[in-house]
Amino acid sequence: MTIDHYKQVDGEVWRHTLDHHANMVFVIDNDKNKPYCSFVAGRLSVELGLSQNDVNKEILSAFSAEIKNAMNGRELKFRYHFKQFCLCIYLSPVFHNQQVIKLVGTVMDITPYENAEKTIEYMATHDKLTKLPNRYKLFEDLSIDHQDKAKAVFRCDLDRLKNVNDTFGQEAGDEAICKLSERLRNLTPEYGSLYRLNGDEFVLIVERGKINVHRFAANILSEIQKPIIMKKQDFYMTCTIGVSYLDDSTASVEACIDRAGVAVHHGKVNGGNRVYEYTEQLSKQYNELLLMASDIRKAFQYNEFTLSYQPKVDVGTDAIVGVEALIRWEHGKKGKIPPSVFIPIAEEIGMIDQIGEWVLRKACQQFVEWKNAGTSPVMIAVNISAVELQQPEFLPRVKNIIEETGMDPDYLEIEITENSVMQNTEACIQKMNELRKMGVSLSIDDFGTGYSSMGYLQKFPINYLKIDQSFIKELFLETGSAEIIKAMIQLGHTFGLKVVAEGVEGEQILSFIKDEKCDYYQGYLYSKPLEAELIEAKLLSIS
Repeated sequence: MTIDHYKQVDGEVWRHTLDHHANMVFVIDNDKNKPYCSFVAGRLSVELGLSQNDVNKEILSAFSAEIKNAMNGRELKFRYHFKQFCLCIYLSPVFHNQQVIKLVGTVMDITPYENAEKTIEYMATHDKLTKLPNRYKLFEDLSIDHQDKAKAVFRCDLDRLKNVNDTFGQEAGDEAICKLSERLRNLTPEYGSLYRLNGDEFVLIVERGKINVHRFAANILSEIQKPIIMKKQDFYMTCTIGVSYLDDSTASVEACIDRAGVAVHHGKVNGGNRVYEYTEQLSKQYNELLLMASDIRKAFQYNEFTLSYQPKVDVGTDAIVGVEALIRWEHGKKGKIPPSVFIPIAEEIGMIDQIGEWVLRKACQQFVEWKNAGTSPVMIAVNISAVELQQPEFLPRVKNIIEETGMDPDYLEIEITENSVMQNTEACIQKMNELRKMGVSLSIDDFGTGYSSMGYLQKFPINYLKIDQSFIKELFLETGSAEIIKAMIQLGHTFGLKVVAEGVEGEQILSFIKDEKCDYYQGYLYSKPLEAELIEAKLLSIS
């Protein structure tokens, strides 16, 4: 057998081996600086549908720059996309007399790896629930392209999302987030981007010169306020929006997002469902709020909270029929701080439950003390915030306090604001029924300031309807106020409720509500809120 025959046999074996190789192998000869493919083998070449001729015609020109570099003696590795494949190509130069005479190429199919990379990158940069770009992607995008055009940053924080989770469960909360994110997505213009920053916060980035900032923010508020149907119930949500601007003068992307956050928090402690633009003055106020949040926590430690009691008076007899417990804060250094200032902050920092529990316990203890002192018992009313009402532990807490203090539940009245019961009507009605079973009376406070319907009002198991003082004070100032108050009194009586007018400060107003058969009133005309000792003296004089 000749040497040529052995070479032929070895060549056939070698070719057979390479044809069964999983990858693709090819050789590029350097003929007078005009590379051409002289050899192609491997199963991958069949899968790709690439013959030697195809490589010469289509492929070599596609990565001619890489071939040129490799012909200069460099080993190269690069990716090349061909049809639906992602290929990793290695080029290794072959030297003879210190000259590159050919290149040996190896091709591997890394499509699954590239898809995995894309999946990992997507997971790292997108929110799993809403499929929106996430916080990481937000900062990445802004750091890349914020220099070319000024941006308006809208940081949208959903108000009281925790209430949905506590009432309907986490699954319903996720459903609400998805529905609201879709609404925001539909509002986002083609020159804007929407991100989910965290659990209940979204960020909208829009080119500032293409929108009216205030109108755009108002549209967001309006869209979020539309009812969400969950478990065949209408549920209402709101959001608070902080606005800041990103341009060449902005220190950093992080600073811009933080500024919008400052504006959001300022809106939260002012009741939510509103829009604030960041200003330096707002930043100072926010820092003061942070200090106050710390002071609220210390107020319990230093016994700075007290209760005053606003008498509730019979319109016909002028006799005290009840009192409303009102929390007061005498700060050690800052003096008196009104509830309108510190209650929203307490809600924002999660302290409202602790405050509400303290008020309820203190009021019940005070009732028992008055009773033991020999006073005739009167109703004692306690305000409950929307946040407290939504808590699962609220009903057990009320029951425990009644039992521990010895409070007679027939003389306990819980006041619930109109808006708080409308946030989750069916669940609130259920809790209200449980309170009634305990013997507790219920009233709708600030009536007329919310959006309750007559249908729901009829379902509420309440005893009292309290007309908000804003209507009472405008009785003789605003056209139509008198008719509105008349209608409220008639509405309450139609449903078998006792009606209370708040904020009565003049004889003329008292005369009007007396003529309209209003049952009770509160206000400075009879008395400002009084300390427990003064109320006790009044009650003893009645006894």
